Amino acid sequence: MTSADRERWDRKYAAGNPSPAPAPNPLLARFAHLLDGRGVALDVACGIGQNAIALAARGYRVLGVDGSRRALEHARAAIAERGLAVQLVHADLDTFALAPDACALIAVFRYLDRRLFVRLREWLAPGGLLLYETFNVNQRRVAPQMNPDYLLAPGELARAFEDFQTIGTNDAPANTSALTYWVGRRPR
Repeated sequence: MTSADRERWDRKYAAGNPSPAPAPNPLLARFAHLLDGRGVALDVACGIGQNAIALAARGYRVLGVDGSRRALEHARAAIAERGLAVQLVHADLDTFALAPDACALIAVFRYLDRRLFVRLREWLAPGGLLLYETFNVNQRRVAPQMNPDYLLAPGELARAFEDFQTIGTNDAPANTSALTYWVGRRPR
């Protein structure tokens, strides 16, 4: 994340929390039967913490990482309000590191940095669950100014994690949604 990106996100959150009570990503509800609450869950680019909160409420020891200090301030307030224990880390995801096999679950929502794919694979323990959802090239129909570097091509997540067991996805050329999701398990 560049310093310009960090500043842009901090500006967004400086005036207050734009979504004081946001719902967690719908994939967490859709795949709730897979969320056993055991181990460490990593929420990548956690923002204001709604997904970290949902994972902690399910019993995970949650680590939320984001590059925006302002977003994390809002996340801390929301987490404290609910009496949950979530470790929040202000870090640049370009340099953030974890031990191999550290996570039972990794959630990535609306964030794309392809260089991170290799590290996600390393951080996820064998048998661990990956939930990933972000914008794809269809987003340019409604936001033509969006940088294509931050948009998935059809089949991209499926290829990036092709050796994982795919549990659910809409990652295919026929996907007309502006969001692509992929849920899978790292082989044991």
